[in-house]
Amino acid sequence: MQAKDRLRREYSSFNDLSRQFRMYDEQSIDSLLDDRLRIHMNPNGSDDISLQRDDCYTPIYPAAQPQSPLLLLRQHNFKLKAYYSNVGNCVQCNKRIRFGVASLRCRDCPLRCHTECCSQLTVNCIPQPLASTKRGHLSDYVPHVAPMVPALIVHCVTEIEARGLELEGLYRVSSTRDKVKRLRHKLLRGKATPHLGDKDTHTLCCCVKDFLRSLERPLIPMYHRPDFVLATQLSDPLAVEEQLYLAMVDLPQAHRDTLAFLMLHWQRIAESPAVKMSINNIAVVFAPTLFDDADLNLSNIVLWQQVLRVLLLQSAGFWAQFLEVEPLLPASSLDDDEWKRENYHPSSAHWQSVKTYFRSMVG
Repeated sequence: MQAKDRLRREYSSFNDLSRQFRMYDEQSIDSLLDDRLRIHMNPNGSDDISLQRDDCYTPIYPAAQPQSPLLLLRQHNFKLKAYYSNVGNCVQCNKRIRFGVASLRCRDCPLRCHTECCSQLTVNCIPQPLASTKRGHLSDYVPHVAPMVPALIVHCVTEIEARGLELEGLYRVSSTRDKVKRLRHKLLRGKATPHLGDKDTHTLCCCVKDFLRSLERPLIPMYHRPDFVLATQLSDPLAVEEQLYLAMVDLPQAHRDTLAFLMLHWQRIAESPAVKMSINNIAVVFAPTLFDDADLNLSNIVLWQQVLRVLLLQSAGFWAQFLEVEPLLPASSLDDDEWKRENYHPSSAHWQSVKTYFRSMVG
């Protein structure tokens, strides 16, 4: 409460204070907050924090640092709020958010953090999927707006690239099954964004592979496979790129966005000499996972590896064009009660309204 009172004295009202922490306001937040209270909303460390929701996600590949981490797909839409219940730990420092102390939460994803941890935040904003029941399809785990990449893959990839691009044997060294199972279950629950800073890097890699294997349909479905195989039979590079573009457009959006996101990630791993995972090694590891293994034999495995090598040899700009950020509804214009009514629909809401109707009739 002391921190909240100290912040209140800097503004005329608490509503003015909460408005400063809204990500997409008319003015830049740098022009509204002084140097002492400024919270940098761009976890990438860039000075440009006026990214609009309709901007296209374009990865940056510096020539001197080819292993630089991925930029955020979507920035957070923060709301300052004091919680008077147990809300868990901060996603950045993994320390408990104290009772009654003002903290930040995202209006678009289940992320909560301390106000002082926002400047070091490296976690992506992934909106919650609309599907209430998970049947094992990729579309059940992706957000309802583009880019449709599951939160499990985005969070694991971001953490791997933040501290694992100098580690040898990524996606080649295995981890224990129990650790992978617990991490996968925690990430797929989606109730809160877990802290991954203390997780083993190889466990994160195995979690990504295990998730791709568990899908009801593989990332490249069987009926789309001939389109990708046709690209390997062409000799002209421009014809190969055109055929791959047509094949990518025909994919479902969730499969297309996830495949493009993973290709950018695996290209960075192949460019890091310390990892010792070349394009050929990545193709050997992931070819049986990305394609359907119903007819698993030696000739098909060799063909799938060849297709995956062709995909990995495409430029980063080719894959970045499929990762366009689709704007969300302006949730920051809603207060907490409206946001809860629009995002949470309990199963007993209809029955409560029926009981209220009959009580009014009896009265």
